[in-house]
Amino acid sequence: MRSPVSGSHAEIMRLTKAAREAAEQGRWDEVTQCYSERGMLLASTPASTLPTDELLSMDDELRDRIHTAQVLLDTLLTEAQTAKRQVQDLRQRLAVLPSGPKAVSVEA
Repeated sequence: MRSPVSGSHAEIMRLTKAAREAAEQGRWDEVTQCYSERGMLLASTPASTLPTDELLSMDDELRDRIHTAQVLLDTLLTEAQTAKRQVQDLRQRLAVLPSGPKAVSVEA
């Protein structure tokens, strides 16, 4: 029979792995939920019994993935802002251009 502590360890590891998988798929709300549940379990588990090195390593990987996603989103937002500005500039220039003749007559 497993002790409650080893059951907590297994659940902590399961939640950490589930958070990593969710992050790999961009399901950030699920990552938050897993870490929230994990935090509650960690608060009630003696620190001396935890596989801290493994948890820290997994947390570092997840932090790196989050940072990469943030940088990518920042880049995409900057590109979107630039494109929006260019479209607005083009619209302004097109609105200022004089319109050409309404009808053209060609006689041979």
